[in-house]
Amino acid sequence: MEKISENIKPQPQKVFDYYSGKLDPEEGKKIEEQLSEEDAALLASVKRLLYLDKQMSELSEIDTRKAYKKVASRINANRRSRIFEIFSRVAAIIVFPLIGLTGILGYLQVKDSFADITYVEVNAAPGTISKYQLPDKSYVWLNSGSWLRYPTRFSEESRRVEIRGEAYFEVESDKKHPFYVNTPGGLSVRVTGTKFNVSAYDDERTIEVVLEEGRVNVENASGNINMALRPGECFYYDRQDKNTYVKSIETYEKTAWKDGKVVFRNASLDKIFKFLSRRYNVDIHFVNKKNTEYNYRATFTGEDIFQILDYLSMTAPIKWEVAAPAQNCDTTLSRKRINIYLE
Repeated sequence: MEKISENIKPQPQKVFDYYSGKLDPEEGKKIEEQLSEEDAALLASVKRLLYLDKQMSELSEIDTRKAYKKVASRINANRRSRIFEIFSRVAAIIVFPLIGLTGILGYLQVKDSFADITYVEVNAAPGTISKYQLPDKSYVWLNSGSWLRYPTRFSEESRRVEIRGEAYFEVESDKKHPFYVNTPGGLSVRVTGTKFNVSAYDDERTIEVVLEEGRVNVENASGNINMALRPGECFYYDRQDKNTYVKSIETYEKTAWKDGKVVFRNASLDKIFKFLSRRYNVDIHFVNKKNTEYNYRATFTGEDIFQILDYLSMTAPIKWEVAAPAQNCDTTLSRKRINIYLE
């Protein structure tokens, strides 16, 4: 086998797919060409580890620390650090059963080899919605431009995750191990098993928690916020003046995004355009905003942003146009911009 430059290595996911038999012969040949003989021998050991447990649903129970030690013991000391980088990423892919719709794996952060807790950080790219399965079999949907951080194995006392942006949760019931969602605003949502939505974008003044099913408590570290929600209620927290309030709402408006739908209930143009900008990853600019208020009630299930704007223009005196993209300093083009004119 001809060796290639040391700085050219196959991607960990490709290596995993190769040893899982998911690549066609031509792609498999490319992987073989990118591996040295010693690397290939090491990863063959990984393949044998994969074969030991055919049931992917039980992969979370594999002791990756012992698995790593078993393989690492067969590697010369002067090669261990380089091979560890490959193996740790492959092991991470094995253990984390992430189910993605259109999202991408952000990055894996490993602390002090396998001695400490390992965390996964994932992102939903702008204009996409992503779905993931957590170690306890709970599910989470990430809205466009959102971020999620969680441990590969929850502690014996509780289950804790962190978010920025918006996420919808379906949490597996476990009263002995409460589930916590921590937000940048210092709020935590505590649940035992339920369906709820949390919206905490950095550019939004208000954090919202919507309960669809079950029961949740919204609280903060200082203890001056501790509020229980019932299904159909939304909790609002103003980050500037620290005020909170709860009101009954139509939850579908707040949760339909996870199914790819766009729902407005008595929504203003400002709110609509901000939602569309994030959902479709475009800049929407009000050229001549006026004081006149227009509120909309509508549901869109498969329309693109231009069809939605055409609908809005039939019920309000607005016109829109797509502006030519501007060139950034790094020679890339800015994202699509839509100018809105209110007549």
